[in-house]
This record gives sequence, structure tokens and C-alpha cells, in this order.
Amino acid sequence: MNRAIYKGKYRDKYGYAVHLFYEYKGYEYMVTDTHNGAHEPLWEQHRDEQRRIDREIAEKEKTAKTGILPESDSVKNAMNLLFSYWEG
Repeated sequence: MNRAIYKGKYRDKYGYAVHLFYEYKGYEYMVTDTHNGAHEPLWEQHRDEQRRIDREIAEKEKTAKTGILPESDSVKNAMNLLFSYWEG
């Protein structure tokens, strides 16, 4: 299991929240400790960010193997508009 490497922290200008920066598999991410319990716990933020990074890496590997770029919603919408224009 890969572990995140702590990079540093930044306190917001009002001094309440602390933004913690980490590196995981070569990607940086940030979690926020608000000190008031209003947001999800730090461990959940870490888990979600690391899962997001793992999905990005898997998508890049898939793209590299197949040579096909993933189709986003905006591309689908643009293609639908183009086809509906052509069809009249």
C-alpha cells in the first residue's frame, strides 16, 4: 500500500481552517481540517482523494493502452448538437 507523503500546511487568513498538503503516487492533494466538525473527517478526505488519484491513474493507463481518449459529457453534448443540426 502506498502512503501519502506530508508536504506542508497552510492556515487560512482567519486562522480557523488548516489546509494540509500531501503527495500520493506523484500527485498532490489537499485535505482541510476546519477544527469545528462541520466537514467530513480527515481520514475520509484522505480516502476520497487517494481513490480519485487511483481512478485518474487507471484512466491514464487505459488511455495509453487503447489510444482512445475517454469521452466526457461535454463532448457527448457537442456531438448530439452537431448531429441534430445536420439532421435538420
